[in-house]
Amino acid sequence: IADLDESDEENYLAANLRADVVRAISEGIPEDRARDEAAVRIFGDAPGTYGSGTNILIRTSGWRDVSDIGDIYRSYGQYAYGVGRKGDAMPEAFRRRLELMEVTVKNSVSREYDLLDNDDVYNDLGGFNAAVRSVRGEMPVSVIGCSADTSRLRTRTVDEEARFVFRSKIENPKWLEGLKRHGFKGAQEISNMAEYLFAWDATSNIIDPWMYQSVAERFLFDEETAEWFEDANPHAMHDTAAWLLQAIGRGMWDPDDETRYQLEELYMELESMFEGNQ
Repeated sequence: IADLDESDEENYLAANLRADVVRAISEGIPEDRARDEAAVRIFGDAPGTYGSGTNILIRTSGWRDVSDIGDIYRSYGQYAYGVGRKGDAMPEAFRRRLELMEVTVKNSVSREYDLLDNDDVYNDLGGFNAAVRSVRGEMPVSVIGCSADTSRLRTRTVDEEARFVFRSKIENPKWLEGLKRHGFKGAQEISNMAEYLFAWDATSNIIDPWMYQSVAERFLFDEETAEWFEDANPHAMHDTAAWLLQAIGRGMWDPDDETRYQLEELYMELESMFEGNQ
């Protein structure tokens, strides 16, 4: 398709390839290499590997800003595939593709999982956004499409999807009641959700302050829920508080003094309990 003799208006792929070649040559890249690299469109992990590295940095707190997350995503995803390519490392070609990226997309076919109960979504789409942000300096338009009901296809930006999922599920009392029936594992799902919430903010800057506040009030400050949470899985409760405190510490959330104090007190109380049990 890129080799067809058609105008830019008729053939977007050919137009983009020609523009990429001209740009690369102007940067001093030899014409044959410029043309070869401009045609690459499919990138992924090195053969035999999996993931984007995003979750490694999030879970170890081993990042300073979004550029660190973007760097690890690029290091994992810089391998090109296509005719004659079986996972060739092409870091500069991948970076150039990201520099031109205005839209990122992930499609889903089920409502059995969503961006706040599965780390794959933030690991891949969130990491993708961080990689684009780290080279472009701005957030791309990021979209999640859902074809769970093929008669009612839905497309939302990731910030719209996050608000939709949060209001319809996380704030739905039925979700919490369902988790309570599963005891330890149910409590673990709350701390997982807090991680995913934090990760979306770190990678894509889409989480509103009221979401963090809601997690604190509904799962940590509500007396009845907090009692169940601590009995079922105090480590998960501790982790939930830790994610919220990390969001505060990184300037991602600026709650009132009372909320901050309550979170710090809860965190320290659980820390003391763990120390006393050793």
